[in-house]
Amino acid sequence: MKKEIEKVAEFLKENDCFCFLCHKGLDGDTLGACYALYYACLNLNKKAVVRTYEGEILKRFSFVYPEKEEHIENFSVEHYVSVDVADLKLLEDEFKEKKISLVIDHHETNKISSDLKCVDSLAAATCEIVYLILKEMGVKITTKIADCLYLGITTDTGSFKYQNVTTRTHMIAAELLKKGARSYFISFNAFDRKSKTRLNLEKEVIENLEYYFNDRCVIVFLTNEIVERTKATKEDCSSVSYIAASFEDAFFAITAREEEDGFKISLRTKGEYDASLFCSRFNGGGHKKAAGCFIKGSREDVLKKLLGALKEELKF
Repeated sequence: MKKEIEKVAEFLKENDCFCFLCHKGLDGDTLGACYALYYACLNLNKKAVVRTYEGEILKRFSFVYPEKEEHIENFSVEHYVSVDVADLKLLEDEFKEKKISLVIDHHETNKISSDLKCVDSLAAATCEIVYLILKEMGVKITTKIADCLYLGITTDTGSFKYQNVTTRTHMIAAELLKKGARSYFISFNAFDRKSKTRLNLEKEVIENLEYYFNDRCVIVFLTNEIVERTKATKEDCSSVSYIAASFEDAFFAITAREEEDGFKISLRTKGEYDASLFCSRFNGGGHKKAAGCFIKGSREDVLKKLLGALKEELKF
């Protein structure tokens, strides 16, 4: 991986006019990694811009975004860089047709073709990789960059409690704290800051948990009816999968969020079960203990498909 880090660092230093692309379903890692790269480019007097899926913004992570005077947009993009994006289908249509010059990611299932690729599935977060790249470049890690990178690491590790955490994860986090990353502030916004609508949504999730296969699996359907009744925003819905995952007996914890023609599935697994392998049944992917996919159909159709696949996996 050291050689890949060196190649990426050289590429970013020798080129200019970058567009850093976040994935659909914006989260702290893709957002933090993109903006860390963005600020690094600005500090090197390079032009850069960050693009999220359909311009999505996460209000609770407002500290990541630049002031208007920092935002450089009036230039012709020369290099598109996908960051924490495992598949082209997670990019907006406009960018699916673009040539991707560089891929930076930590998903083992990454399917994007590019001139240069830096994928480390052992990294707990893509922000880990970006930190190593910036260090190799000799970029000064400002407080802003440290905040961005710490955000990605803490969110993708569930505040350092997931199985993806390594010694390197903690060492990088410590270095970011030395550079001024605001751990309490970031953790509060990532995990503890909740609106009234968010709390009402969490109540609904708890009340609608369904248990299957002798409690080895727990599923909750986050339907449009629930969202409308609680007046929950898209951001409110974005990170409630931890509720199902907290059930102690379940090896499979599934949160199914209704979209236009089906349900977006967020899966967390325990024990020997591989979340990414399970989601690949439905053309999805991710990590061994956290993955996702999309299943078309009504609630009844999706439940039937999930239970059929789970029955095979659990060997009932």
